[in-house]
Amino acid sequence: MDFLRNLFNRGEARTPKTLKNSLLKHFPKAKNVEWSRYNELYEAMFYDEEVEKIARFDQNGKLVECRINTSFTEIPSFVKSNIEPDYEIMSCIVVYASDNMNYELIVRNSELIRYSLLMDSLGHKIRLERL
Repeated sequence: MDFLRNLFNRGEARTPKTLKNSLLKHFPKAKNVEWSRYNELYEAMFYDEEVEKIARFDQNGKLVECRINTSFTEIPSFVKSNIEPDYEIMSCIVVYASDNMNYELIVRNSELIRYSLLMDSLGHKIRLERL
């Protein structure tokens, strides 16, 4: 039984307390936190008031980026209006990093081909890549 508990709590066990404290400082209502590590960054996936969020921290506990899943109704109209009319929005994530904010969308065309679309805070296209 301890083997299974250790297997499923591996990321949590290796996450330094300073990072856990930093998460709670920025997101005091965080629930169901799952930690992962990618190269030099620690990533916490959690729910904050029923909204799924992903926060990335450096090794010192500094918040580097926060990604928030956003429903279709929460996407601003100026962003929607700058998406090609033949694209359907599949999902949207608002990305906060440093002093900027971007929209990361998955869209598909009428042939059901999916694309990753990155837009800035004003709704201008930064990048469109086929998935």
